Amino acid sequence: MLIPMNIYKQWFEELPVGFKMSVLKSWGTVENSKIMVWQGNIIIPAVRYGHVLFTPQPSRGWEQDVKKLYHDVTMPPHHQYIAFYLWLKKGFGADAVAHIGTHGTHEWLCGKEVGFTNEDPPEILIDNLPNIYPYIVDDVGEGLQAKRRGMAVIIDHMTPPFDKAGLNKELKELAASIDDYLVARDKSRLLAESRLEQINKLAKRMGILTDLSLEAIKSNDEVEILEHYIKELAEKQTPFGLHTFGKSPEERYRRSTAEAILSIETNLSKEEKERRLAEIEEKIIKSGQRELDSFIAALAGRYIPAGTGNDPIRNPESLPTGKNFYSFDPSKIPSATMYEMGVRLAKELLEGYKQRHGIYPDKLTFNLWGVETIRHEGVMESQIMSLMGIKPKWDERGKVIGVTAIPREELGRSRIDVTIVPSGLYRDLFSNLMALLDKAVSLAGKQDEEDNILRANILKTKKMLIKKGIHEDMAERIAAVRLFTVPSGAYGTNLSNVIPLSNTWDNEKQVADVYFMRMSHLYGQGFWGGKIEKDYEDISLEVFKDALSGSKMAVHSRSGNVYQTLDNDDFFQYLGSTAMAIRAIDGKTPEVFVTNMANPRMPKQETLEKMMGREMRTRYLNPEWITEMLKEGYAGTRFIDKVVEHLWGWQVTVPEAVDAAKWNEMYETYVLDRNNLGIKDSFRESKNMWAYQSVVARMLEVVRKKYWKPEKEVIETLAKEYAESVQEVGLACCDHTCNNPSLTKFTASVLMSVPGMKPDADGLMKATKAMKVVSGQWST
Repeated sequence: MLIPMNIYKQWFEELPVGFKMSVLKSWGTVENSKIMVWQGNIIIPAVRYGHVLFTPQPSRGWEQDVKKLYHDVTMPPHHQYIAFYLWLKKGFGADAVAHIGTHGTHEWLCGKEVGFTNEDPPEILIDNLPNIYPYIVDDVGEGLQAKRRGMAVIIDHMTPPFDKAGLNKELKELAASIDDYLVARDKSRLLAESRLEQINKLAKRMGILTDLSLEAIKSNDEVEILEHYIKELAEKQTPFGLHTFGKSPEERYRRSTAEAILSIETNLSKEEKERRLAEIEEKIIKSGQRELDSFIAALAGRYIPAGTGNDPIRNPESLPTGKNFYSFDPSKIPSATMYEMGVRLAKELLEGYKQRHGIYPDKLTFNLWGVETIRHEGVMESQIMSLMGIKPKWDERGKVIGVTAIPREELGRSRIDVTIVPSGLYRDLFSNLMALLDKAVSLAGKQDEEDNILRANILKTKKMLIKKGIHEDMAERIAAVRLFTVPSGAYGTNLSNVIPLSNTWDNEKQVADVYFMRMSHLYGQGFWGGKIEKDYEDISLEVFKDALSGSKMAVHSRSGNVYQTLDNDDFFQYLGSTAMAIRAIDGKTPEVFVTNMANPRMPKQETLEKMMGREMRTRYLNPEWITEMLKEGYAGTRFIDKVVEHLWGWQVTVPEAVDAAKWNEMYETYVLDRNNLGIKDSFRESKNMWAYQSVVARMLEVVRKKYWKPEKEVIETLAKEYAESVQEVGLACCDHTCNNPSLTKFTASVLMSVPGMKPDADGLMKATKAMKVVSGQWST
């Protein structure tokens, strides 16, 4: 669809003055617009079937203007984005819009957190257009954002079906070697040593030693740890494939999903278990049709029944789907039960550190997410308060009404200094918990105890600020701030956009600086997203760095069974980026831990390495998982591409967690096709060879930037696959290919060194030169 600029300009002039001024300041005039324009028209890609229009939501604009990506914290939508929503109403004449997919960008545009006026971009663009939003049932937190800031009615849908992961060929070989060792150790010491050597060879090659934070398997106890881990991998409840909206899983997966849901209910009798399985299967069967029925009802303007959401394994009552989900009363978070769970997990964190280092950590940094708090109901907040020696106070109805300090003699240790980096969504959904945590910091800081680490650090910072000329009262407030995130109306660290554009940065400091710029806004102590400057010096940034510096651990949580570390970019852009920021300050990455509450009855602290390793072995290196994902066609191949991209995100932010074995395993699985699954043909049949090209190009880029140093043969194979894919389908033009001359030169140089590959090198260079970026500003 083409919108003449003069028509759009008329529409634009009718918009509120304040909004127009912000757009013009950031993006310039309509005539100078460079994103998706052609011969005096704004382009809207779309396919029309009668009265139904299918169209991709416009890009947010960060990738199209790298200068803004590196230097802006908030940014209004660009002209094509605005034109898109205005045209839906004024040009196409839409009666309703349906945003398909969790999630889009409209509800994350800049503007107030809640209580919009006609100056706020989300309100201006959606206006009075009914917004119907199919949303995964597991993600209530972000769904609430769509309701609050996007004025959406939610139609929740099922997660992918679940089943036990099983073991791939390599893990079966390792399990067999362990069995051989267990037999041999009772017969011959020399034979046992030989078997142990084989175990270590396999475990090192596969990267399992990294998963378990072991240098080698040396003792019977360590063999037992490895054996238990392999059994855990085999039994891990894992999502297979993707959910198709309006379609319930096939019979096999209905049963396995029902069994996954009941896996945490361990005390059921055989009869009760069968009854519950049948009950859950019936809800799963109903879900597909209910999703479709609710969608049609929404289009007809009828009421959509409300109901609870959340991960069905954690909350079976979230089934059947097809509801307009809701959350809970945040004033009762955390409950006394959740607080006690947080106390236990905080103790596990501290005791584990002491076991490794001989002392308790003096400083930690936590990430908090709204989607996670809705799942775990305040366990992470409870951990933080427990570490500081603080306990909530409840009224007779269970509402949290304040905090109280745990006496030093009862606490039995010093109070830990905790820095808190929540997401923008957390700030929006749980301002009451932001205030509660701020009160906890204040109260802990006032406990005049000789070993109160938090108090000592606050006083030290206060003294530093006074020396800089900050008034004593203000210095005291600033020094006690322990909550930092983006300003009101902004969301995300943006490192999920920066890191993929690997040709725009040369060193990790440039990446970390984006994090510091965005996340160094003060919350608590009377501040709400403010910045403090003195004589052109960014005091807020200095205080944020001071609060992060010395953190021995960076901690986040995972409380669901669908999303883990590599299937989304949010986890590395928060936990990974926080760890990276601490490394940028201190020169060393802190220990990175995940509070794993996927099973709410058995929560535990895990290293990032173990969680990521388990995810890779049960999913992305698992032939059954790969087979089911490839059946999803275009969407499945795109998902695999994104997994590789997110592994790159962790490589940059927490390199200690991504050893060479992970890249080797992904290369052998998806490029060499070691499981003979027809990987490349499946990408081709799915009409998405661009995703395959993106995978091999990203691996080449990891080599080019010297994060991975594989054998020469591997590099040559990747270069060959990349060049051949470009000749077959043209350039993918993803973040790391089309406008990455460094990668093109690197790949061409590799190909030129291989006999007979010069034509491929020439073809790649020719294709790259032919592809010109006609819009956006890609250079810094």
